[in-house]
Amino acid sequence: MMLLPEILLASAERFGPKLAVQDPTAEASYATLRDDALATAAGLRALGLARGDRVALVLPNGLEFVRAHFGVLLAGGISVPLDAAITAANARRIIDACGATCLLSHAAALDRILPALAGSSLVAVAGTGGAAPGAKRTLTLAALRALSAPRAFLDGVGPDAVASIMFTTGSTGAPKGVCLTHANVLAALRNICSYIGYTAADREVVVLPLSHNFGLGHLYCNLLNGGAVFTDHGLTRVGRVLEALERFGATGFPGTPLGYGLLLDKYAPVLAARGARLRFAVINSAPLPPERTAQLQALLPQLDIMVYYGLTEASRATFLSLSRAGPGYYRSVGAALGTTEIRIDASDGLSAAAGTCGEVLLRGPTLTPGYWNDPAATAAVLRKGWLHTGDLGYLDAAGHLFLTGRLKDVINVGGYKVIPAEV
Repeated sequence: MMLLPEILLASAERFGPKLAVQDPTAEASYATLRDDALATAAGLRALGLARGDRVALVLPNGLEFVRAHFGVLLAGGISVPLDAAITAANARRIIDACGATCLLSHAAALDRILPALAGSSLVAVAGTGGAAPGAKRTLTLAALRALSAPRAFLDGVGPDAVASIMFTTGSTGAPKGVCLTHANVLAALRNICSYIGYTAADREVVVLPLSHNFGLGHLYCNLLNGGAVFTDHGLTRVGRVLEALERFGATGFPGTPLGYGLLLDKYAPVLAARGARLRFAVINSAPLPPERTAQLQALLPQLDIMVYYGLTEASRATFLSLSRAGPGYYRSVGAALGTTEIRIDASDGLSAAAGTCGEVLLRGPTLTPGYWNDPAATAAVLRKGWLHTGDLGYLDAAGHLFLTGRLKDVINVGGYKVIPAEV
């Protein structure tokens, strides 16, 4: 079975000079990206990184993030991508929790974070060099790539090895590190690619954070199929993003309901003009209101609007084309993909009948093996092979999932269970 970094190695052989990734200031072909990622891996190994060591990434969307992430994977390490705007205190908590031995960052973030890492043996790498407090050593990302080491990095790394740790914040605010294996992520990619139908002709504008599964998954899908990605950091420079849709010839533009709401409310004519080549848009992170679906479809009639359901712990469990399904399914998040199984757990612990609400349980190859160094939290959500999501919903007779709320929001009123969202 393929490992995640082998996506890049294989595609570089097939698509060598073809554009792979572009950001507002730089771009790289498949061959160049592979060479840069291998050089990053060699540099990390030269610094002493061992197989399974964790490397924290605090980098904004851009080519440097992609080089760093694949470099860590090619070195046999575990990538721990963090939000580019993370506070120093949160960075320290997560770095301590996962035992990261190296931090790959950019100069501004490193200046912000390093004072909180006093006493750490971390090796810090950023866009600027020189000594910095709290780090064993600092050097530039370019200098890292100039280091050398033997390149048989993936020996001993198997599909069930952890590839990434994605940290989420629970209701207590304590970070939980979701472990994702190479096999987990590749299973999710197969689900996404089979439903969307990615090809080498696709060009996608991705402004979702690459530190999260949603944005990172779209990067992976394009690299797996020979497509190209333009990436930027969110919609803070909305004019630049809209210009990129046209200039880059974007066929895909994943986003959130909030982001698309902004574009529809303030930039609809520009979106219609510059998004004329868009083929599909995957929208997630929160429910897409039906009226927004109708508004977006009217603005871009050719657009295939898609939604999905998944958690960091079980990515892309369902998928649905709202454009093909029609208004009757605008509140659904789709049916199970691939070998993913969905079960609705009734109050008596049995599987609920179609149309009956209960907790959504998931099972399949995308499920996390657990939380990093947290067996209690793992046991609380993974039971008998099923992930207990904490989400409430029901399946219709055709297996389409409809979400109704969260289990923690259920109120007991005189012995009756009431879901506030349904009142």
